[in-house]
Amino acid sequence: MSAFERRSALRVNNDVQSHTVLTSIGGEEYPFLVKGRTDPELTGEIVALSIKENSFPRIRNHNVKMRICFACFLGLLILPFISCAPGAKTTAPASPRVTTDEASQGSAGPYWSWKTIRGEVRNKEQIQKVLKDLMEEYGVSGLSLALKQGEYYLRKQIKTNLLDIGVEDPKTGKSIDAMTVFRADRLGQPVTAYIVLKLASDEQFDLDMPLVKYLPKLLSDYPLYQDLKSDPRTKKLTARLILSHQSGLANSRLTRPDRKLVFEASPGNGFRYSEEGYQLLQIVLEEKTGRSLNDLAKTMAFSPLGMNQSSFIKERRFEGHFATGISGGADREDSASDLSRPFITTASEYTKFLWTVRMSGFELSHKEFMSHIIYPSVTVRSSSILEPPNRGSLPALPKGLAWCLGWGFYEIPRVLLNVCSFMGQRGKGIECYAMAFESEIPTALTIFVAGNENQSAMARILREILGEIETPLTWLGF
Repeated sequence: MSAFERRSALRVNNDVQSHTVLTSIGGEEYPFLVKGRTDPELTGEIVALSIKENSFPRIRNHNVKMRICFACFLGLLILPFISCAPGAKTTAPASPRVTTDEASQGSAGPYWSWKTIRGEVRNKEQIQKVLKDLMEEYGVSGLSLALKQGEYYLRKQIKTNLLDIGVEDPKTGKSIDAMTVFRADRLGQPVTAYIVLKLASDEQFDLDMPLVKYLPKLLSDYPLYQDLKSDPRTKKLTARLILSHQSGLANSRLTRPDRKLVFEASPGNGFRYSEEGYQLLQIVLEEKTGRSLNDLAKTMAFSPLGMNQSSFIKERRFEGHFATGISGGADREDSASDLSRPFITTASEYTKFLWTVRMSGFELSHKEFMSHIIYPSVTVRSSSILEPPNRGSLPALPKGLAWCLGWGFYEIPRVLLNVCSFMGQRGKGIECYAMAFESEIPTALTIFVAGNENQSAMARILREILGEIETPLTWLGF
């Protein structure tokens, strides 16, 4: 493919009456309809150009409208040049280039720099001392941070900048390095969502099909779901509702006095966080495909993205590489009563996943990417992630707080192109937070903090990295 074709990233579907031309801008494809008969190489006469009807999902905010207008304008500029180029050929835009060469991780030197949300330049050298002081103040033993920033839509390779400070385990004194893994269970939800969306994009799964129809036997025949035997609401559960936390299922039966699984609300009746829902979806996926969730993840995400240190199960190869505060939990065997399914990864690998999937919808169709990863499915009306919806007055929440399929969503105030996707969790001895936003300079960031069991240090760390930025950390429980 020529350099010009890579920049334009056009795909033409040859049709006797018209051509649909998809222009890729910012990792999103926008369709244009070229009316009139032309040949596959676009050497014929273009009669008219118009936006193809019903090609766009519903536009939900002004910023997205601005981006689509820009895409239309750019498409109008590019098409005449393509049509006049003798022998010019068009091909489908290649998937984002993903390499497993992570020489950039931890070796970008002391001078790699980035910009804060307000455009201020900061660099690794000046931030290291500040972070070390913060770690001492908050009793943090280890910190791993990975950041990608740059104009991804120019199709150039952007390095993952990695900063590791401290030790995996104060008892051994072993320093955090590229092999150090963190158990960050909640961060596995966007990966699960990506697997489901990839199957849906390949027409192997229906987001709105009742999940019980994918099972070879009654849901109540599974030991974990005997409590729901007489509840007809199980027939309303779909992947879409579970991925957006609208299943209505309790978050965890283990927090209930009777240890029984119940519906706390009807499916589709607002955002209500539920780990139980994700466990049910995992069982359905495994029954439908005949493969484990981890095997699906390896095939669809981990291997293609070079995420060699990521897994949905505790593997022997991770022994001796867990960060402190989670090794005890990661060493336990999973059981039917343990609903906290592990997700193990590194800061650099999760940032790679964030960047590739969130920014460009890696190997997803345009519909699955725009409608389910970018656009929110449900508005959040709860005072914290674990609280039920509140129909009355709410404390100050992040602007536009909502939930997509697998991701949290909010709008960063006073910033152009302000849509931000996020996921985070604070547990015993471990904090993890990941976010991706476009703004004026697209950014993906993952932070793992180990060994801190007192006041959270995450807000202070984020402020040093990105400047004064509004976040959902309080809502997440940090």
